[in-house]
Amino acid sequence: MKHLRFALFAAVSTLGLAHAQDEERRAPPVEIPDFSNLDEYIYEPKSTVRFGFRYISGAKTSFSGQGRILSPENPGERTGANLQRVYHDGSVQPDSRTVARLDSSGNPIIDPQSNSAVFDAIAPDGRTNSWNYTDASQLSQLGFVAFHTYSAEIIDTDVRRKETASSAGMDITVARDMGKLWGRLPWTLTTGLSINDISANTTDRVRATLTTLTDFYNLYGRVPPDAPYSSPSSATTTVVDASGNPVLNDDGSTKTSTTDTSVLIGNEPAGRTIDSITGNSNVDNRWKVKGAYYTMRAGPTVWVPITTRLRASLSVGAAIVYSGTNYTVTQTFAPELGAEISDTASSAAYKLLPGYYADATVQFDLTERAGFYAGAVFQSAGSYTQTVNTDTANYSTKIDLANQNGVRAGLSIRF
Repeated sequence: MKHLRFALFAAVSTLGLAHAQDEERRAPPVEIPDFSNLDEYIYEPKSTVRFGFRYISGAKTSFSGQGRILSPENPGERTGANLQRVYHDGSVQPDSRTVARLDSSGNPIIDPQSNSAVFDAIAPDGRTNSWNYTDASQLSQLGFVAFHTYSAEIIDTDVRRKETASSAGMDITVARDMGKLWGRLPWTLTTGLSINDISANTTDRVRATLTTLTDFYNLYGRVPPDAPYSSPSSATTTVVDASGNPVLNDDGSTKTSTTDTSVLIGNEPAGRTIDSITGNSNVDNRWKVKGAYYTMRAGPTVWVPITTRLRASLSVGAAIVYSGTNYTVTQTFAPELGAEISDTASSAAYKLLPGYYADATVQFDLTERAGFYAGAVFQSAGSYTQTVNTDTANYSTKIDLANQNGVRAGLSIRF
């Protein structure tokens, strides 16, 4: 037992000595680096977005061309009885007079289905009771009534010019810092997009050849009631007895009598004239252009610091304009009698025009990342011609987007 305790003590001593020698042979622990002396990393924004409005002068437009205003009515050939003839100041229709159909005893024939008398058209006698007129000037002292149709051919060759109104539209640009010029002046590469309206219209009296077709109808000595008058016509009167008192029906209502008051005229023209007058006329044209255009631009921008927060810039570069417009021409003829006669034609066009631009801007920085800007703008693009070609209109307009100028302003954000 004594020898066993000695052996255990020797083993423990040997293990403790070996562990101590192993600890001495181990490398010292790695020290944690000290970063307190390193410079702090700061991100510097390189891009800028500017969003605002652009107010710029309008496009220059010019209008030219000729057209025709056709008569909306067609009375047909001069000869031919009981035809439907429509004029600008009235109409003459087939005769609608009827007569009761009689049996061999001279009594009216009754339709068993409707239980009413049967009527037939009267034998043609060269007259009609179905017509109307609108103005007393249509009546002549010779016992005729005149009906008219009107048309015009525009022969005006003058060019009308109109500058569209200035317009405000959206404007957005994106810029990327590109370094410094001569080691002093910052410069950026800038791209932008803006949209503005095109709106121009003008109205003017034009030279034209006016044509009036006149048909004359015989009144056979009758004078129609004051205009406007429409026939067939009738009048209703109260039936009175010999003493002048109203006669009553079985139900107590007043008995009335209807009398035909229609004035008959010839059922075809007795004559026709066609007159044309060339010169200054009562024809007006209205030209109208409506649309919008996009301006896409790109170029370098140079910045000049003024104070710590105020700086100015100048940008010059190329531009592309995409324009879309609708062109409308309305021709209006005001004849002596009746309503105005109008004809409207229109067309649409879309064009891509190259050009250039220049912007001068002053910016005030509220913070390192945000500020306000304002400045002047100039751009110039090409022009294009838009036409309206129909059976009654042959017009053109030139839309010129050169040498436009204006102002712009908005908010600037760096990121």
